[in-house]
Amino acid sequence: MSTSKLSLLTRLNGAMDLSSSQRRITECLQANMHEAAMWGVEELANESQTCVATVVRFAKKLGYSGYLEMRKALVSSAKKHYQRGDQLLDAPAQAAATLVEVARRDIRNIELLVQAVDEDLLQGAARLLKSSRMRLIIGDGVSALMARQLAYLLINTGIPAMEGNPADFASQVGILDSRDLLIAISITPYTRETLDAAAYARKRSIPVLAFSDGDHSPLAKIASLALPIPGKNLLFSHSLAAFGVLAHALATTIAREDPKSSLKKLHEVERVARPKFTDD
Repeated sequence: MSTSKLSLLTRLNGAMDLSSSQRRITECLQANMHEAAMWGVEELANESQTCVATVVRFAKKLGYSGYLEMRKALVSSAKKHYQRGDQLLDAPAQAAATLVEVARRDIRNIELLVQAVDEDLLQGAARLLKSSRMRLIIGDGVSALMARQLAYLLINTGIPAMEGNPADFASQVGILDSRDLLIAISITPYTRETLDAAAYARKRSIPVLAFSDGDHSPLAKIASLALPIPGKNLLFSHSLAAFGVLAHALATTIAREDPKSSLKKLHEVERVARPKFTDD
């Protein structure tokens, strides 16, 4: 395919022989694809800790005539992203019909998940989760909700897990070592703190299990193992349905290997939590 027909994201993901400053620009754009559409060349240089001349040379390396043409590609990508909101105009007028449409889309997300995750991938993730000494789960925004759900399920199967605090990812990852596991969750637009924490973990030989929205994701490229979480829906957010299925499948896979031990730990969790609940 002609370079001129390639999308900006494809060019970024396929860029080879990059200098350290060019890699910083790549990572900056991947993490801020939609915000960067509003940046000038100076702002991109500042955000990526490079200089204007390096940004211009980088744009040419990707096959653009210069920064202005690359920025047009950024704007085009942002428009496609935000035009997803137009589908709200196509949502059914009746609430019950909307329920059916939301369910239909999530069924499709789950079908895509089942097609993408095979036995080896699921078992590989389960092994990472079981064999680690400590498990830190990080995610921001909607990804933080996923992190909480996964932590809850793992704890209830006897696998201790700790939720990360978005304001303090760096110091939390800093206490891990190669015996531990960082579980990172991020979807477009990717969170810089999550990407930086995952990259830092890999540099320190800490395994990273990633949940993201595809192999194109910068988080998936950093990870030791990456699992996809399809989530297209009628709203601007990422649906949680496919992730919920995947998280339950992982927890069940782990619990099934030693059901007696898992049930014993679950009963212990229930015993500790019982005073919080009413008797009604």
